[in-house]
Amino acid sequence: MGKRKTLREKLLECKKEVEDYKDKYLRALAELDNYRKRVRKEKEEIIERANERLMLELIPILDNFERGMEAAKNSEEFDSLYKGIELIYKGFKEIVEREGLQSFTAIGDKFDPSKHEAVSLIETEEHSPDIVLDEIYKGYMLNGKLIRPAKVIVSKGGKSAK
Repeated sequence: MGKRKTLREKLLECKKEVEDYKDKYLRALAELDNYRKRVRKEKEEIIERANERLMLELIPILDNFERGMEAAKNSEEFDSLYKGIELIYKGFKEIVEREGLQSFTAIGDKFDPSKHEAVSLIETEEHSPDIVLDEIYKGYMLNGKLIRPAKVIVSKGGKSAK
């Protein structure tokens, strides 16, 4: 009977050990879930702060547009209006370039579907096939990643095109 008691004791020890492991497992799951929630919240806060900083940089551009529109109402001088809009454009362009936005032009390049979106094909004997003839919209990269392909018109090549 002593042996049975030992087996029973071992069984109880094993049950206790299983309960301990189960408890540790459940705690680890809860900690992992809390960690995921904390990381998600921190990521959202980082994005909000980044957007806030960008918006703070863009607000003066809005102010300048408003002043320019108001001045345009009371002025018939096109040159000063153009210069004002040009200054606003330059300020805006500086901000977006500082944030990593770069435009690229495609005219004269070989059509590349990873960078260009063909909106029209023109048959021509003057150009080889698949050459970008014109650009409807520039393409844009953000920190080296394509975010908008250039919308382009591409040569189709005529009957005697090389």
